Amino acid sequence: MKGRPELIIEAEKIYITKKNPNGMFVARIIQIPKEEEKLDFVLVIQNRKNKQITYKEVLVTTDNDYYSFRLARGNLEWESLNAVSVWDSLGHKLVEVAALTGRENYRISDEHCSAYREK
Repeated sequence: MKGRPELIIEAEKIYITKKNPNGMFVARIIQIPKEEEKLDFVLVIQNRKNKQITYKEVLVTTDNDYYSFRLARGNLEWESLNAVSVWDSLGHKLVEVAALTGRENYRISDEHCSAYREK
């Protein structure tokens, strides 16, 4: 996808979904409309058997800015059976979460995010 993305959507939609290798947990990045021409990109991790959500946090809010969108959409990867991470398109790790507990092992700082977007 090149150029500016279309940011206007009427309802939340799933952007990326990936199951862990044993199929027990599913991780999704969801686009949620926040206000006019803005979206929240939310990482949700859910247990597939009991449907319990172990993690649901906003990765980033767009400022109708392509860099925010690129940062948010990222690549979803399972580091192991129980840890999921999101990487931006330039290879920076945004967040890593333990699926079982929903605890963040790592998260990029807000200062780094804003500095990165300004470049």
